[in-house]
Amino acid sequence: MNLETTLERTKPTRAQWDVWTRQAPALADLAYQDLRRELRTASQTRKDKLLGALVRLVQADTGSFGVLAACLLPGLRHRVARYAPSLDRQEALAVVMAGLFEIATRYDVEAHPRFVAEKLLALPTRRLRRVVAVNRAWDVHVRNSDVVHHAAAPDLSPDALLGSAVEVGVLSEQEVRLILDTRIAGHSLPHVARQLGLRYEAAKKRRRRAESRWAAWWLRDTGRPRGRGTGKGAA
Repeated sequence: MNLETTLERTKPTRAQWDVWTRQAPALADLAYQDLRRELRTASQTRKDKLLGALVRLVQADTGSFGVLAACLLPGLRHRVARYAPSLDRQEALAVVMAGLFEIATRYDVEAHPRFVAEKLLALPTRRLRRVVAVNRAWDVHVRNSDVVHHAAAPDLSPDALLGSAVEVGVLSEQEVRLILDTRIAGHSLPHVARQLGLRYEAAKKRRRRAESRWAAWWLRDTGRPRGRGTGKGAA
């Protein structure tokens, strides 16, 4: 079962809901389905009050985060479709979910009681757009380096460029293999993850972080890496 399906099917048990509604009095008179309906149909003021209660609940008990995420799933889907149609859908959802958890655990309901949904979705949206930008930079680099490689400049091949990132400590050997085997060689991430002894989700996150570090390093200042023979002023 993937992340999206899990959220679609999220429904607290009666015992869980009883505990959580005692912790969040604003939800006390509502069944879970009533909450979902009101978040679709109620006034903005009412929606803000209910979402504020859910945020406070998450801050008191992070085990309730799935309920908040499920309630905001339509907004998360909209942002994935709008800002990240080129990303793997499950990867994009993982990015926005991580951003949502981060903002929910520190959101100040008292200071920002209005338009809670939009404020909660702002950080996940920024994170998603950043990942998209990093992926685009990586794709551009791969296309350009392929052109250079076929023009008899092997020192700018993906292997050499990623190798230089290892030399200066930007990437590890395992991260390079993750990138080369999945992005360049075209092997599936689950297959490569098994070869490396990693779980799929761990491999996906590690590859994303590695590509982000590599892109930041490659694009910094002059747009060229600072590895051997590629510092500022290099021909």
